[in-house]
Amino acid sequence: MYDFILRTDIDVFIYHHFATYIPSNCAFITGGGRYTTEFNRRKLKSIAHDMGFAHVNLLNMGSTWYGSPYDGYLVANQTLHGMLWLALYEFAMPERESKLGTLMWPEWHYGVLLLYGQQLALNHLVGINQIRILIGHNLLDQLTTDDRVEYVQKGIRLNLHCWHTDLPFSKFVFKMGKYNQTDLEKYKNGKTAQAYAMRMALESKYMTLEELAAYGRKKSLSS
Repeated sequence: MYDFILRTDIDVFIYHHFATYIPSNCAFITGGGRYTTEFNRRKLKSIAHDMGFAHVNLLNMGSTWYGSPYDGYLVANQTLHGMLWLALYEFAMPERESKLGTLMWPEWHYGVLLLYGQQLALNHLVGINQIRILIGHNLLDQLTTDDRVEYVQKGIRLNLHCWHTDLPFSKFVFKMGKYNQTDLEKYKNGKTAQAYAMRMALESKYMTLEELAAYGRKKSLSS
């Protein structure tokens, strides 16, 4: 059994000091999000009432979770329940089939169903005293566009998260191959989140599977 578990989206980078971080006060930690508007805040609170869920006005939780396996199970189970309810009763078929694109963003958007579902779940679980939560704005989901040095130097951030942007580092620009000619020397000694993301993405892209495996073994033996 693991002492702690991490749930992330796939567009993240993990900092090396994450391996030694232990949550304090047994809190369940989430990153920060930016999806809340006055409309969806009120709508989700009303939906919580319809579902028989408690609501304590927790807002803008990010999609990265870190905590005990039991807390993770509770949050995941209730989040899925919330997502299913929302998909069935709060979104029409054209929305579920992505036919509206981002027309309704940021007021009400099917693409962030996970975030809506977890907001319902976390408010309920905190409201009935099942978990303690910390929204870790200074711990999780630092932007990959962040060019401030202090977070990397102090080692207080645990992961980076790629949001929707064309600024470096951008997952969209990377996917289109527009960083392929980037000079890695420019980022070799960079201490910003931006430089770290660029370096990790390009080095992993250029390394073969054998090189990645050898690199991992070397790091494991030296730690």
